[in-house]
Amino acid sequence: MCNSTATFIVFVTSSILLWYGYTGLRSNRVCVRGGYYIDRFVSPINYWLNVGVYLVVGIGGLCSSLLMIWMR
Repeated sequence: MCNSTATFIVFVTSSILLWYGYTGLRSNRVCVRGGYYIDRFVSPINYWLNVGVYLVVGIGGLCSSLLMIWMR
């Protein structure tokens, strides 16, 4: 279905997004577009939305890349 290059790019991008989500949970601040950081205690709604998006999209991308490998 998809070539190995696209699968690799999806896997690497998903891993990076999971890393951003994990470091956001660990350090109580998350990096957003433009290089800005959102602290957990300053803006909790934005913080949790960004961490949630990073984690959900990262997990979804990993599952998608593993499915692409399995369907091959």
